Amino acid sequence: MTVRGAGLRLSEVDDLAGLARCLSAAPVTAPVRRFTAPDTVLAPVERAVYGPVEPRVPARAGSRGLRSVPHESLLALGSAADTPEAQARNDTTAVVWASSTAGLPEYATVCAEASTLDPGFVAPALGPASAYNWPAATVSIRLGLAGPNLTLTGGATAGISAIAEAMRLIASGDAGAAVVGASAAVTRWSLTAAQDHLTPAEGAACLALDPAGGPGVTLRDCHRTDLVRATARVIQAAARPETRPDGLVISTLDTQLVDALASGQPFPVWHVERVLGDLGAAGGFLAVVGAAAICATASGPTNILALAVEPCGSTASLEVSSS
Repeated sequence: MTVRGAGLRLSEVDDLAGLARCLSAAPVTAPVRRFTAPDTVLAPVERAVYGPVEPRVPARAGSRGLRSVPHESLLALGSAADTPEAQARNDTTAVVWASSTAGLPEYATVCAEASTLDPGFVAPALGPASAYNWPAATVSIRLGLAGPNLTLTGGATAGISAIAEAMRLIASGDAGAAVVGASAAVTRWSLTAAQDHLTPAEGAACLALDPAGGPGVTLRDCHRTDLVRATARVIQAAARPETRPDGLVISTLDTQLVDALASGQPFPVWHVERVLGDLGAAGGFLAVVGAAAICATASGPTNILALAVEPCGSTASLEVSSS
């Protein structure tokens, strides 16, 4: 599968070249933000966060009604509108999105408003926004893409699984191409599950996939397995020059795991959460985008392995190469 373009909406990162530089740079200090829960008795929360990120939705996506669209969906729309497949308005283009909290803040707001107000006074736009498919639906509707659209929810592996699902839709003939991405927004609700040792972050990333092949950055099949088998695969690949990747980009909440994998390896290891923050499901997707960025900016043929690991040990991997 060939990557025809990418769109990014990240803190301090504007393009693939910037993302490749960011992965190798030291983490920057995140500003402290204050989050409240209006119309509830919940106390405000102050936390260092990478963001806020400006969606920067292009004019071609339309401006009418955007005020009622949740921030995460706006980030998704802004990143997707930058990709070539979205601009082509291909009626067979699928939209597959990954998110850890898609619709959760809106659902929490619906519950809070319904408990303090008459249900008839709950904002009507919050209903569909809390249906857990809002990022994909927003991208599909706003950009006129009539192929299948769905949102995958979960942890870091959901980001790579979204790519695998997009590939499956293309391979089965259900889609001629795909716009696949992931997004995250930081809210008072999402912070309740945030890890103390990592900095929460918001943003979005998107890739346009084309089955036609040709020169450029390509993606191979996704592999789902457990951590033990995935680690063995990495070590075995590193032991042989003919199978050794040029680098490993990993998304995981376990910093000790990253240090262990990096120890003694003959190639560099980049940790998404260390430099970009905790983006939930978008972290695994950004492992792939980060690998694509490294391949796209390399001076010659490059092969990077993208890896996402859940706290339970569930693991997804995907090879990213450039010719």
